[in-house]
Amino acid sequence: MRLLHSNAIKVLFVCTGNICRSPMAEVLFGHLAPDIQVGSAGTMDWSGQPAHENAIAAMAERGLDLSTHRSRRLSEYLVDESDLIVVMTRNHGWAVEARSEAKAAATFLPAELSRLADQVGNRNGADSQAWVAQLHTQREAQTSTRFIGRAADEIPDPIGEPLPYFRVIADRLERELAPAAARLLS
Repeated sequence: MRLLHSNAIKVLFVCTGNICRSPMAEVLFGHLAPDIQVGSAGTMDWSGQPAHENAIAAMAERGLDLSTHRSRRLSEYLVDESDLIVVMTRNHGWAVEARSEAKAAATFLPAELSRLADQVGNRNGADSQAWVAQLHTQREAQTSTRFIGRAADEIPDPIGEPLPYFRVIADRLERELAPAAARLLS
């Protein structure tokens, strides 16, 4: 995670290999919310791998740099150090929960996060843990049958797909993360 200041909210993005979706989400969110501390990790141990060339290209088209990214594996430490965790699929959410049951309440899919943030409202400088707890409470009020999000909220893995598909994923990530970024900053 890039360190901005000690009281910054820490957001961790999680996907499978940490070479496509989560690094794209990390740089997009970092661009949308420059005062937020962001990082990413993968559930598989592909540590040290560069971002996929199509992820690098899709971000470069937006003026964002993924060229120095190196993948890292999701760990209990990364989970525990994060205030908010954004996963690409529900399986990734369960991987977070396996590392820390307490952090399951701070784990969301991108579209789910923005929907809940719109319902809860702006952070207004509130403590990050309190705001994230409000998101979780709002989620619990809406359903008792699922831990996290909807199947339609999952971000598909673009690995093996051509550059245009990576652009589609980048567009979707930006569209789904932008409302939450705005609420965090307000």
